[in-house]
Amino acid sequence: MLIDNETGFPDYWSTLFSITQHRSKGDAANTIEQVLRHLIILKLFLKNYKINGIDLENRIDQGKILHLHEIEYLCDLCKLYLEDIREEVKTENQKQSLTLKSLEAFRSKDSTNCFKTVGSDTVAQRIRQIRDFLVWIANVHMARLAESDPILNILRESQSQVKTTMTSRIPSSSSGSSSEAPMGLSDESTDVLLSIINRNSPDNPWKSEFTKVRNELIILWLYTFGLRKGELLSIKISDIDFRAETVQLVRRPDDPQDPRVTQPLVKTLGRKLAIPKKIISLTENYIIEHRKLLPKSKKHEYLFVADKSGSPLSLVAVNKLFNKIKQFSPEILKNLTPHILRHSWNDRFSAKMDEKNISEEKEKKIRSQLMGWSESSNSAATYTKRHTQTKANEVILEMGNEQLNRSYKDTGDKK
Repeated sequence: MLIDNETGFPDYWSTLFSITQHRSKGDAANTIEQVLRHLIILKLFLKNYKINGIDLENRIDQGKILHLHEIEYLCDLCKLYLEDIREEVKTENQKQSLTLKSLEAFRSKDSTNCFKTVGSDTVAQRIRQIRDFLVWIANVHMARLAESDPILNILRESQSQVKTTMTSRIPSSSSGSSSEAPMGLSDESTDVLLSIINRNSPDNPWKSEFTKVRNELIILWLYTFGLRKGELLSIKISDIDFRAETVQLVRRPDDPQDPRVTQPLVKTLGRKLAIPKKIISLTENYIIEHRKLLPKSKKHEYLFVADKSGSPLSLVAVNKLFNKIKQFSPEILKNLTPHILRHSWNDRFSAKMDEKNISEEKEKKIRSQLMGWSESSNSAATYTKRHTQTKANEVILEMGNEQLNRSYKDTGDKK
C-alpha cells in the first residue's frame, strides 16, 4: 500500500485501485508494488503542481480530470528518476512568475539542472499505469451519476481526452534495435567467475564449507539454466525429479509456506527443464551433506537456504553474494549481476543453435520455451536480432579484410 507520510494512513484511491484492478485478478505482490510505485509519480504531481496542487476529486466532481498542459507535464515527469521528480516538482513550485531572459542565459541556467532519464520501457509502463488509474477513477465517479446529470457527458469527454493524449505519449519499445539487446559476460569474465566460485579454489571468498558449496551451486544453476534469481529461490526440493533429472519451475504467488517478506517469484511461464548430471550430483550432495544440518531447513522445502539458520534464502542475500564476488576482480567482473548470467545463457544458446543449423523461427520457439516466454513474446526475437547483427558484422569484417589484403598485396603495399 502507498502510505501517506503526513497522516500515516494508506492512500485511499490507490489502495482501492490495486485491490479491485490487480489483486482481484491474482496479480503477484511484486506486480502490485510496481504499479503503486508508478502511482507515486502521479501523487507527487497532484500534490505539488503549481504550488497549490490539484484536487483530483474536486476536479472530477466538476466533470474535469486534467488539462492538456498538465498531461504534458505529467508525462514529462515520467521520464525522470523518482528522486529527480521530487526535486523537479519542488523547483516548479518555486517559479512564482515569468521572467524575460535571453536564450543563452536560459540554457546556461538550466544546464546545471539536467536530469538523467529512465529507459523508454519504464516511461511506457509509468504512463500506462497512471492513465489506467485516471480512467478507472473517472469510471468510479461516473457510476454514481444519473444519465440525466450534465456532468456525466463532460466527464466522459475529459476521460476520453486523458486516455487518448496519454496513450499518444507512450514511447515505443526500445527492443526494436538489436544494438540495445542486453549483453552477457565475456569469455574472460565467465572463466574468472567459474574459477572463483569453485569450492576448492584458493580464491574462493567464503570461509565456511556450507557457503562455498551453496554459492557455487547458486552460480552454476543461474549459469546453466539462465534463471532469474526469483525463479532460482522459488525452487523447492520436491520440484526436482532426481531420477528423471528434471526440475519443474512453478508459479506460486503468495505461497503461504514462504516466510520471506519479499517473496521470490517465477515471473515468466512455468516450465520443466532437464538437468545436466553434474548439476544433479552437486545438488544432491548439497542437500544431503550440507543443507540438512541447518536447524530451520527441515521446516520448509526451499532448495537454497541461509547459512547458520537454514531459513529460505532472500533476494537481498543473493545480491550480496554477487557483490562479494565482484570485489575479487572489480575490473573483469564489474558488470556481474544475477541477471547478466541470463543474458550469458542466451549468448551461448545462440551459438549452439548456429552449430546445429537451427532455423531462426525454430530457434525463437525453443528459446521461448526454455526461458518461459510465450510464443507471442518479442523477448526471444530481441536476442535473435542481436546475434544476427553480430554475425553480420563478422561477415563485413571478413569480406573487407579479404578484399583489402588482396588489393594491398597486388600493389606491394604491406601496410
